[in-house]
Amino acid sequence: MSQANEATSLQASKDVQGDHAVSRVSPEERRSTFDVAIVAAGFCIAMSGLFAGSAMAMGLSLRQAILATVIGNTILAVYGGLVGAAGAREGVGTAMLSRHSFGRKGSMIIGGVLAITMLGWYSVQVGFFGITINTMFPEGGFITNARVAALWGGLLMMMTAYFGYKGLSLLSKIAIPALLITSFIGIYAAVRQVGSISLLFDLVPPEPVSLGVGIVIAVGSFAAGASAQADITRYARDSKAAWIATIFGFVVANSFVILAGLITSLATGTGDLPSSMLALGLGFPALIVLISAQWTTNDNNLYTSSLGLSNIINVKKSRIVLVGGILATLIGVAGLADYFVAWLVLLGVTIPPMAGIIIVDYYVLKKGKYEYGPGTEYVDIYWPAFIAWILASVLGYYIPWGTGALNSLVLGSGLYLIIDYLMAVLKINVSTGMTVEDETGF
Repeated sequence: MSQANEATSLQASKDVQGDHAVSRVSPEERRSTFDVAIVAAGFCIAMSGLFAGSAMAMGLSLRQAILATVIGNTILAVYGGLVGAAGAREGVGTAMLSRHSFGRKGSMIIGGVLAITMLGWYSVQVGFFGITINTMFPEGGFITNARVAALWGGLLMMMTAYFGYKGLSLLSKIAIPALLITSFIGIYAAVRQVGSISLLFDLVPPEPVSLGVGIVIAVGSFAAGASAQADITRYARDSKAAWIATIFGFVVANSFVILAGLITSLATGTGDLPSSMLALGLGFPALIVLISAQWTTNDNNLYTSSLGLSNIINVKKSRIVLVGGILATLIGVAGLADYFVAWLVLLGVTIPPMAGIIIVDYYVLKKGKYEYGPGTEYVDIYWPAFIAWILASVLGYYIPWGTGALNSLVLGSGLYLIIDYLMAVLKINVSTGMTVEDETGF
């Protein structure tokens, strides 16, 4: 825990909104490394990882895919770990971390972008959940109707987020072991169908691509989520625990899930993951994988969005979860979320540079010295952060090579340092207004 954290722990804001949405997590409420790691794994293990592996199977050999997966998830773990370690040191989530780099009112914009993005993906995945359930169990009757399944799936995912970090932890402790066991069953079935693991290594992909493309697929599968890692690790006891949890979540858990999707698809020769699992006779295990992967990620999507909104409106976080979850579920049920995917992909390029700016501000410019609590002063808007953010997002979107999320992350970090330095040398006033934090965290 940082010196600033220790110095203000006795005068921390009242937990008015619940689950420390706009206040520091106190030392006595911190959780074990295992607890944080299992929640981090739940966040990282998603259907996007399974489908990333399935996509790799079409263009990479097994050796290339393993290498691309490890490299990609190491990249995610490094920048996710930097954000997560800062969150653990300060005991706050990503939106609150941004108060110092973007300003108090500027952090409301950050919270809004995080909320819209995560609610949007919640909605998309709810709709996708319903379609996949219907595809895998078309004769299941009313309960597996695509829209009905989307409805009960969305409400299920919402409930654990409603109970805050405790709900995420409880679900992850149940779902992650179940998901890992059933994934092992899937890998075993895939190897058995092919004949041996060595034959899997000998398979030639139908549409070969470079190793770099595979790395881009791995990074792109969770680029935005890594930027919000502080929302998970703020309950870690120290930065070391945050790093362990983040590395476990990405390098171990997410890599395993990507490879599970890869091997399953390699064995059947199709990139349609649900069809691949059915072809291997994995009806019930596939259902467990589907529900576990969707649920443990989507409740985190809703949780992160509620933390972002809590930084904007002074309403109890559990109410934000209910309203946001119901609204996003209804959008997913109606099938409207499909129209938002292009917009959400665009937002996915804008979030990593925000994380890069926070990383540079915290570790380089402020040397890990942030303060929170009643009486803390923030500028309202710090313009260098917004200029760097906008430029990095635009350039990251239009640069034709690599992955937009990673490009914008690097650009955001570098541009912020350069602009901040130039403004200081030229002695230009780069901030607007001043806000003093009250006892409610606002």
